[in-house]
Amino acid sequence: MASAARFLLAMPLLLLLVLQHAAAAVAAPATFPGDRAALASLKSAVDAATIPAYSCLASWDFAHDPCTSFPCGLHCYTPPKSSYQRVAGVALDPAGYSGTLTAAVFASLTFLQTLSLRDNRFHGALPAGTTLPPGLHVLDLSGNAFSGEIPGTLFTAASSLQELDLSRNAFTGPVPPQLASLGALTRLELQDNGLAGPLPPMGKMRSLAHLDVSGNALSGSPLDALPRQVVSVVARNNSLSGPLQAAAFHALPAMQVLDLTGNALTGAVPGAAFEHPALEQLRLGSNRLGAVQEASDGGTSSQLVEVDLSDNRITGRLPMCLGAMPCLAMVGLDRNRFVGGVPGTYAARVSVEEVTDGRVPFAKLTLQGNYLCGALPRLMRQIKEGGAMVSLADNCLLKCPRKFFFCQGLRQKDHATCPKCER
Repeated sequence: MASAARFLLAMPLLLLLVLQHAAAAVAAPATFPGDRAALASLKSAVDAATIPAYSCLASWDFAHDPCTSFPCGLHCYTPPKSSYQRVAGVALDPAGYSGTLTAAVFASLTFLQTLSLRDNRFHGALPAGTTLPPGLHVLDLSGNAFSGEIPGTLFTAASSLQELDLSRNAFTGPVPPQLASLGALTRLELQDNGLAGPLPPMGKMRSLAHLDVSGNALSGSPLDALPRQVVSVVARNNSLSGPLQAAAFHALPAMQVLDLTGNALTGAVPGAAFEHPALEQLRLGSNRLGAVQEASDGGTSSQLVEVDLSDNRITGRLPMCLGAMPCLAMVGLDRNRFVGGVPGTYAARVSVEEVTDGRVPFAKLTLQGNYLCGALPRLMRQIKEGGAMVSLADNCLLKCPRKFFFCQGLRQKDHATCPKCER
């Protein structure tokens, strides 16, 4: 009787466990059939010989349900009132996959939020005639071999795209103007392709903060097309030309990084660049700039940490305002046509090792390859090797003994080729 009683008491508990197990089985619905077919098309478009046994794609066995069984590369969720799981994220490992990107990935994965195929060997053109899924936030196709033009049809004003990385591919043609309609985009990376022509007007891209278009063949003016709130502008090694206008710096008050190294810019570096309220890195090396304007406030309000004007055609004296900038630590003025002496404020900044009078020391001061003349400032002679990186080689200095590390390298120019020294 006691055993029977204990069995009867255990029956509800056993029934509860059975019901919980059944509920758990029901709680994991299958993948939506259209999503499953799109994933299958993605894998079938990859050359099987480029799918290593250890890779993520090798584990995609469509004899099993993707969302409930695939061990990697997928993120799924069940929308409210849905009896299926939907694919929200596809992120393949960098295993060297070689294949194409089918239109079904964009057209059928309508709940997709993230797609990353970075650092593989996908190739061919991107699918045209379709738009990105409306909820897609991140598209990263960097480090592949995609080619042809970037289809403008992918992008619409209704897009939720926040990050677009198409860098390190073989795209050609213009930057599609439809990109400028992406109001939610915060980061745009198109570097190291073969894109040409001017940037489209981006003033309506209300969220864009980071832009990198380096290593292309882009032309036109570098700053005219940008939105007011942009923080970082990197456009190294293009064919951008023309002068830098002070108004462009005033129109971009949030800009912290400007790197236009390796273009064809002409004219003067405007004083507005040295008075900018947010700019920390100014890199204009390897252009055709011919002058530098002084900051109207003497540089005392500048936030600049780095200034690189090397390898230009700049004439005149070294800008005095650089010596007064409180945060400036890295200065590159080498391979220009500067004349006159080395300012004492420059010497003072490289001769100290800690903040002095509210100004940080110069960690780098490269002045080689100019026409600087006169005697070395007294403080320069006190600099010890192993501290700041300093170079005065290949100038017109009266005495720059090679016992000083910063005089080593190319010898001073023959004074017959040097202009008259004006203090």
